[in-house]
Amino acid sequence: MVPIVIAILVTIGTVAGFVTWSIGRTDEHALARQTTLLQQALADKVAAIPVGQMDLAVWDEALTAIEDRDLQWLNENIGGSAFDSYGQGRVYLLDANGKPIYAMRDGGQVPAKAFETVREAITPLIEELHSLDNLAAIDAYNNFIGDAPPATTDMVLLEDRPAIVSVMPMLHNVSTDFAPVGEEPVYVAVLMLDGGMAGALQNQFLFEKARFDTNPDIAGSEARFPISNKGGETIAWFKWQPDRPGARILNDTLPALLGALFVAGAIIVVLMRNLQRASSQLQAERADAQHRAMHDPLTGLGNRALFRDRLDSALRTLPRGEPRLALLALDLDRFKQVNDTLGHEAGDELLRQVAARITSILRPSDTLVRLGGDEFAVLQTGIATHGDAAGLAQRIIDSLQAPFHLAGKVAEIGVSIGIATVPDLAQTDGELVTRADDALYHAKSGGRNRYCFHANAELLAGHPTQLEQQVRQAFAERGAA
Repeated sequence: MVPIVIAILVTIGTVAGFVTWSIGRTDEHALARQTTLLQQALADKVAAIPVGQMDLAVWDEALTAIEDRDLQWLNENIGGSAFDSYGQGRVYLLDANGKPIYAMRDGGQVPAKAFETVREAITPLIEELHSLDNLAAIDAYNNFIGDAPPATTDMVLLEDRPAIVSVMPMLHNVSTDFAPVGEEPVYVAVLMLDGGMAGALQNQFLFEKARFDTNPDIAGSEARFPISNKGGETIAWFKWQPDRPGARILNDTLPALLGALFVAGAIIVVLMRNLQRASSQLQAERADAQHRAMHDPLTGLGNRALFRDRLDSALRTLPRGEPRLALLALDLDRFKQVNDTLGHEAGDELLRQVAARITSILRPSDTLVRLGGDEFAVLQTGIATHGDAAGLAQRIIDSLQAPFHLAGKVAEIGVSIGIATVPDLAQTDGELVTRADDALYHAKSGGRNRYCFHANAELLAGHPTQLEQQVRQAFAERGAA
């Protein structure tokens, strides 16, 4: 009897030790997953502010309104749109001398002098915007070289509260009557890291009792994540009650353990079943997080991370000789006009319809991703000639020429496409992307709504029947087979 009791006690002790260890590991993995999700969510918030800013900062009418001091127009079109469409809690518009012209807070216009209470905290970002590199970037954008105007973004304490602040120059989108570089009005966008933002993160990622706090001390079993600026200085903390699936399992199984001390085998089965359920739940959550990290939430297409993964995989298995893989870089023509005229909701719907049209003409082996804004890319595998890539480009152009119906309105756009292939015209992923971007630039500068093919040092444009002859001629002139 004694050996049986000892065996049961040893079994119970072993199982209890294993359960305790597993619970700790499960809770550690859950905390690591939540921390990763939080880090990515904050990075996405920082990256999204300049994108939304650009839609409002690069606008001829906005510059006219600033010059005329048309505060009503600025409030309706800048402040209102910034708050409603992009979630910017505060907006400050400054003239070339740094004098505040307009201010918005929580969706409503406030006196422009409200900027003075935060000027000291924001001035370093304004000074950074006027650095030599950023002034060169402004000049490049004015001369249609850069894709976007520069912006300086950082985590900042405003009135002892953490915020994401982005500063961008206000430029013309059509007119060429540019102000001297460095003397443009300035658009300051602020996203407060307050209770509203904490609540949004809590709802999206199931954080419990989430809050932002400048005090590093935590209460009880709270977890915390540092909010740091570009200089590495921690300005605030995000705190929450971490998910503890292991502890929940223990609470669920404790009554059964206490009531079944003499049936260790049954207890082990119950524990293993619960642990398996917790493991499956974590795997499902991890898979869901991985999917969200690799896909664009607006269109459902893959994002830049998926593009890199698919491109690396394709290049590793690529046979030598002849074109085997084509990269088509797409940029929608006249998309911003639709966005400005019909509104951002119509612009979002247009992007979804564009994604659906292009997807319908691709093969299962092809990959379509949205890189951001109105930029897309297609990885076309297993091609035999350059004409295959050019033919797909023409089909994409044709598919997007039909009008788009957006909430009772009709919009017409085009698309410019740059094409590069490997291994004949590029050897690495960097070369492929660079050459596709170069070809896209030439396609847009050559008239838009067309495709351009990068063949080593030359850029060829046209239709599939003409393109193959041009490529072969370019190779012949170099003595290539």
